[in-house]
Amino acid sequence: MATIKHDCEWFYASISAWLEKGELTDAISVITRDGEPETLLAVVRSYTDFNVYYCNGKPYKTYQHAFAAIGAAIDRANPEHKPLNDNWME
Repeated sequence: MATIKHDCEWFYASISAWLEKGELTDAISVITRDGEPETLLAVVRSYTDFNVYYCNGKPYKTYQHAFAAIGAAIDRANPEHKPLNDNWME
């Protein structure tokens, strides 16, 4: 069973760790809360414990906003490639 921890610092640290390894795609996701399908959370899998996910602690109403938060976290961790959209268009 997976655990979600609401810890913004570990959310950013985990994104940085996965970016460094180059395997971020499988580690990030947007999920719903149990009993609250209208509430979305941006999460990243722990780099050291695959049964733990970290959330930035903010609920979202749309996938667009949740994924934008993940994109902002990636840009923060990888500023030399900010914004990611520049790389996708090349």
